[in-house]
Amino acid sequence: MPYESIPQFDTRGVCVSLFRDVKNIEELRSKVGTMPFAVIDASCVCCREQLFSAVYKALIEWKYNRLRTKALHSECILSLSPTSNIGEAFRRFGIKEGTRNIICLAVVGKNETQTSELFDVVDGEEVELSDENLGSMFDLEMIKKVCWPLKVFQ
Repeated sequence: MPYESIPQFDTRGVCVSLFRDVKNIEELRSKVGTMPFAVIDASCVCCREQLFSAVYKALIEWKYNRLRTKALHSECILSLSPTSNIGEAFRRFGIKEGTRNIICLAVVGKNETQTSELFDVVDGEEVELSDENLGSMFDLEMIKKVCWPLKVFQ
């Protein structure tokens, strides 16, 4: 599993995987609150920079003890959202009934050894987390809908 480090946070790392054609979305939706990682709808993420910017923002909030959610991985989902409404962030960036492609993301301590089995619960094809793969999965209309009130795409 790919492990990414963020230089400013030397005690933390990010385990992230991109899955295509996930078959057990309903099972994942029922367990989303108890899993030790975030499950993000890949159609709402257009590039790695967007994803890692959200992780960086969540780590800043964690460092200064200002988390608005119960866990660091859920703070990453909130940080993807252009608004500060937690429920809205989970509705827009979390997995939905029609979701087929997902990003699994966990912020872990550098000394944690259990990361190799972290995303084993996902029944889908793991593909490289690249801008090219994300670009083939994202939904521009969905992103416009999420960001339209901010007039980003006008």
